[in-house]
Amino acid sequence: MPPKQKKKQMTSIVSSAKGQKLTRSEEKLVRQEEEKKRLEEEEIRLAAERVEQERLDKLRFEEDERKRIAEADKARKQNELPELIQILERNKIAVAKMNKNLREMNKWQRYMRCDGTPDPAISQAINTFINLTKENPNVDVKSLFEGGGTILQLLDELEILLSDTPPDELPEATAFQYQQTIWDLQELLSNINNKATDILLQKAIDLVDIETGNMQEVVTDENITLCLWANFNKNPRFKGYAFVNHNVEFELPKPLAMSDIAVRILHTHYDHISCRSPNFYTHQRAFKMKPAAVEIGSALNEDEEPQAEGEQQEIIEDQKAPEEQKAPEEQKVPEEQHTLEAMQSVDEEAKTPRLTRTKSTASTSSKDEAEMKSITSSKEAISEDLDKKLLSIDTIQEIPILEIDDNIVDFRLYTPLGGVYYYDALKLPPQPKFVKGWRIVQLKDTGLQTCIYPPESTKEDSPTPDEKEGENPPAPPVGITIKLPPKALFFEQPKPARWDPEGQQWRTDGIYNITFEPEEQILSFKMDTFNIFTLSQRYHINMPFRFWEIRPRAENDAILTVVAAFTKVEIRIKDLCQLCPVSVVDNISNLRGKWMSASSLIVSMINAGLNIFPGSDSENYVKTNAKNKQVTLQLYTEMALVSSAIALRCSKWNFTSDHDEILLQACESLSSEMIAEEDWSLYMVRPERSHKLKVKESSEELSNEIAENTDFYSNLYHMMRGLASDAAKERILNIDDLFYSNMHEILHATQLLTHTVQVN
Repeated sequence: MPPKQKKKQMTSIVSSAKGQKLTRSEEKLVRQEEEKKRLEEEEIRLAAERVEQERLDKLRFEEDERKRIAEADKARKQNELPELIQILERNKIAVAKMNKNLREMNKWQRYMRCDGTPDPAISQAINTFINLTKENPNVDVKSLFEGGGTILQLLDELEILLSDTPPDELPEATAFQYQQTIWDLQELLSNINNKATDILLQKAIDLVDIETGNMQEVVTDENITLCLWANFNKNPRFKGYAFVNHNVEFELPKPLAMSDIAVRILHTHYDHISCRSPNFYTHQRAFKMKPAAVEIGSALNEDEEPQAEGEQQEIIEDQKAPEEQKAPEEQKVPEEQHTLEAMQSVDEEAKTPRLTRTKSTASTSSKDEAEMKSITSSKEAISEDLDKKLLSIDTIQEIPILEIDDNIVDFRLYTPLGGVYYYDALKLPPQPKFVKGWRIVQLKDTGLQTCIYPPESTKEDSPTPDEKEGENPPAPPVGITIKLPPKALFFEQPKPARWDPEGQQWRTDGIYNITFEPEEQILSFKMDTFNIFTLSQRYHINMPFRFWEIRPRAENDAILTVVAAFTKVEIRIKDLCQLCPVSVVDNISNLRGKWMSASSLIVSMINAGLNIFPGSDSENYVKTNAKNKQVTLQLYTEMALVSSAIALRCSKWNFTSDHDEILLQACESLSSEMIAEEDWSLYMVRPERSHKLKVKESSEELSNEIAENTDFYSNLYHMMRGLASDAAKERILNIDDLFYSNMHEILHATQLLTHTVQVN
């Protein structure tokens, strides 16, 4: 019977049963229907019980898994943290030993030959100085500039020696002696340039151009360009002259057109002026202050249990008041007290870095000597109890923001680039005369004499009303037109600044009518008088960054890519560092492809205008992604340790995560081949632990859920090593000390984790 018909029959049976007795067949049909209904209800009940049992089993499994992960995490920390400390200690000691041997070898090669006689470079510099002091008439301009190049090399070597040598290897008396030598060599270099100018001016009459009737002479060297003009024609209509082949043009004020003067435009490709400024040292570069050793595990709590998905976990930073941080002496074990004292001494040392005069607006620093001092020498010092009590050290020292006059160049905001221009009006010395076949020269022991401009006004018999009030008519300005220096990158119109010899500052007042032609890279401006001037660019012009990536190429060989605001920078890092060449020729082609140490590369890039290295107080001037400094400093170390086998890059989720959470992408990479997007995984690093996330970079929402078949780790280093293949693990364990040191220094100098705020 069809169900519809059967249902209709049952309805009629039930309705009829109300008034009369059912037949046997009808009763049987009712019983069958009731039994079927009971069976259906039982089946539903059993299904619900099975679902509930499955849910309980899943919860029980998840709880057991959390307990297993927690126990494994707790047990792992006791082994991972001391192991990481030992690895860092071993690397730092090895690097320090190699650097010390290299310094000793270089010092011997620089200042003494193998037979014990002085190095020829020193002798040549001394001979040059003797020739200058004795006024040797046989000294020519070419030999003077060659001596200047030798002195520049000596200056570079002394500055590197002074800045790279740890304080315990270089006594203060010796450091002061080296510093005094640097100042003397800088003064000698200035005297050489003046002497070369004086030699040319003394024989200017012999160099007169027939067409113009004046002397126009250009002398070029690897380090200087000297453009010299002498006024012999004395044309009252003369307005200026252009050194066409050297892209330099000057305007001569009308009051000087009839004077016995010479105009010098000396461009030194180096800068020994900026270091004289008092505020030069107020802005400590990031690479000047090496990170003190981050106490691994100091922010971790061994008793913490992993939290269930969706459960809020409170992270408390170790920023107690000083009186709360200091435990009573009787409660500290000797090892803990020793460690705290060592860390405090490092903190004090980081606050007072050794200051050196450098050839540019930046200097290098020693090779992680502070980091070595704060590492304990035994595993016992890294106990669970000590882990809870160690102080959290903020290794990036905050430098107070000093108020500076708006007209003074603030080295925290601007960087002088392209060297220094000496724009002078000089008195023309007496020229040789020929009398009856004799060449008569009037000798004066005065050297170069500056022509004062504007000149002191001479009062007339009938002064003007302005002069009666004590005011003189303004003197015509002096103009200058130059092409931007060829060994510096300018990403915007540079800002000219003049040198104030009294205040020892670069100033921007007294400069006006500035025009710039970006296509030709031509800059023109006027000044009230002749000045020493330079060109400056915003220090943070390429910050913040938009993207970064570390990609291994081979064992102990990786490329760091940083996409900055205006350019893309690639640095290849091995036992030395190299700014990778590009397909087009640019202003710093002489720097690209050259292997050098990490410190030298940082200085060279800043000097060339390719600055991707934030200062210690850059967060006050540029947008940053604020993160826990303790975690970021520790993470730079761990990233350097795995960068030979693990590719790393930024994540968009790092900009929206909490202050104590750092998210980045990682993927094992043992060759230089491109990495597919689906191979990248997302990782979260927190003060207490690190883990791989279940979500991907392309996910629409961020979840802290841990990836399947993975565990918690105490740090990024052990997480990458634990998830890596045997070949990658072998690379990580056998990392070269110099590769690690260079990678760590570059990462710490760029501060990628906090100064990248937008992903392409």
